[in-house]
Amino acid sequence: MSATKGYYSIIQYCPDLTRLEAANIGVLLFCPDRRVLAARIAKDNDRIRRFFGSAGHDWKKLTLLKAAFEDRVAAEGGNIRTVDELQRFIDLRANQFRLTPPRSMRVEEPERDLRRLFEELADSASPRREGRRFRHEIAAKFRQAHLERKLRCNIPVHVPILGRQQQFEYGFQNGRFNLIQPASFRSEPSNSLNTACRYAIQGESLYGHEDEHLGQMQLFVVGAFRSKKDEVRRDVARILDTHHVRLLPSWELPELIQEILSTGRDLVEPTNNERTGVLR
Repeated sequence: MSATKGYYSIIQYCPDLTRLEAANIGVLLFCPDRRVLAARIAKDNDRIRRFFGSAGHDWKKLTLLKAAFEDRVAAEGGNIRTVDELQRFIDLRANQFRLTPPRSMRVEEPERDLRRLFEELADSASPRREGRRFRHEIAAKFRQAHLERKLRCNIPVHVPILGRQQQFEYGFQNGRFNLIQPASFRSEPSNSLNTACRYAIQGESLYGHEDEHLGQMQLFVVGAFRSKKDEVRRDVARILDTHHVRLLPSWELPELIQEILSTGRDLVEPTNNERTGVLR
């Protein structure tokens, strides 16, 4: 099936409309060329509990609101033909459910793409699973490249700006000790930029600090993005680059592996003072 242009909007629960605080609970997908308007909403309320606590919510009413919203989307499917009409539909929402302005996206298979959007933006468990998968993929590629003599893992480092230790997943020495941290930027753009800012602050602090055991340091972030054309990548790269943090998208992992093999120093035998583990 050929790709076409679509739009998505995040469905949010806002218990107090005066405060404008909201939790993502679902996703709406609109694809004009395919005449598709579909929504997926979380069956559970885990994200709401995590954001706002368990007290003070009418859970029965919330369940009814979810069902009513899905029915309304199904009823409006044939009436909404343009993104302007979708925006008018969004503007009419006045209860505790609100929708973010439509954002454009590439749609190949609407059902699959809606499921992926839901998992990335509104499923309380999926981001953690995806993060673990991404880390496992990187670990497998490092093992396949036989980097045992070059790469350390699970490295505790004092980050001055935080005033405490933080553990970084990998590191190699080539004149500067390069700390490697996998990170996912597949969520909502604002969340991805927040993640980039967090690593930028840490990276700037590490770059200007000489560690007692590791010496001068630099932070490398291996980033998972939705695609090579993801516009978020440009903004993430700009934020990190201005703070001495090097960004390597996941598809550039082979280049990083080659850099470690060609420039990384072999590990010395561990001593009692070593604080870092060895890749297994």
